[in-house]
Amino acid sequence: MALSKKRPTFLRFVLSILAGLLISALILIVVQQLYQSSTQKSALIEPFFILAAISAAVISLFLLFPVNRPGAVIKGILRMFVLLVVVAVLWIGGGFYIAQDEVMYMPDRVDEASELALAQNPLVEEVVIPGGEGLHYQGYLLKSAPGEAGLILYFGGNGELAATRVNALITANFGELTRGYHFMFIDYPGYGRSDGAPGEESIYQMALAAWDYALNREDADPSRIVIAGWSLGTGTAARLAAEKDPAGLILLAPFYNGTELVSSAIVSITGMESAGDIIQRWPVNLLVRNRYTSAVYAGKTRVPTLVIGGKADQTIPYEQAERLAQEYKNGSFVLLEGGHGAMWTEQASLQAIGLFLAMVGQQTPDAPPSLPEPAAPL
Repeated sequence: MALSKKRPTFLRFVLSILAGLLISALILIVVQQLYQSSTQKSALIEPFFILAAISAAVISLFLLFPVNRPGAVIKGILRMFVLLVVVAVLWIGGGFYIAQDEVMYMPDRVDEASELALAQNPLVEEVVIPGGEGLHYQGYLLKSAPGEAGLILYFGGNGELAATRVNALITANFGELTRGYHFMFIDYPGYGRSDGAPGEESIYQMALAAWDYALNREDADPSRIVIAGWSLGTGTAARLAAEKDPAGLILLAPFYNGTELVSSAIVSITGMESAGDIIQRWPVNLLVRNRYTSAVYAGKTRVPTLVIGGKADQTIPYEQAERLAQEYKNGSFVLLEGGHGAMWTEQASLQAIGLFLAMVGQQTPDAPPSLPEPAAPL
């Protein structure tokens, strides 16, 4: 049975499918090499296999119908060009969409050494919070005093685990800074011992459950709950603060919104400023999965807000933090000399956080805390 130039035949149908599968498999192999070298993660996962299947179907459909005369050569070249563009757009757009969650979130990890250390500390309580659909979220609460105190509800960076951070705070004697406040960090879905899979909405559902839990703790003063976030966690913290009524909000190395966060990540990975600019343009920005509209939530927030950025931050440029701070009616901005983690070490940051926590419970909703000029960094 020959391939007809007038209509598809059964043989052409079979060969088209085989060609589509083969070409898509070769593309996936190339993508795997590029993806692993740039992100240290494998592209041989279900979402990329689905993308490869869609690619194979598109290629097969293009090849199934023969090119008819007249002008068969020109038509064939034009068809191949269109096919190349369609497949390139499919893989670039689809790969970009899939890769965001793979790069942004780092689930399926535990820190057993820190968990063991915390289990032996009488000031630390393991917390398990029920969520929807039978899920449970696990984390830790570091107590500052035996009785009632304020509470810092903290949301971490994309690579943070609750056990690791709380253990680090104990080691660094961070309790002196947060005197009068318990510190609670619940792992994101899929992180540590928490159920589920991470994503903007699933993390926010965890945040709502953590907020309700904090309000009902007998040893937590509900009028002195401060929401805090670092890096990725600032998106959830900003949203929760806008929709609830905390005593204050602390944002460490925040991003302006999810699109600019992805743009910054692309620049960091590729070293190309132009690549970051492309992400922020329509229609490419429609492919950003995690919108994290922090700037929008900032306009809805009236509680005192402390925003801290670092001049040398190569992960999230401090200009994003500075612009975000300007969106808050009761916002204060502190600029450090260091990078993305300077908020945990520089004296200017520690002084600002300590003063903010000391003052925030005494503020009226419309009166922002008055922070002094930051001291020189250590």
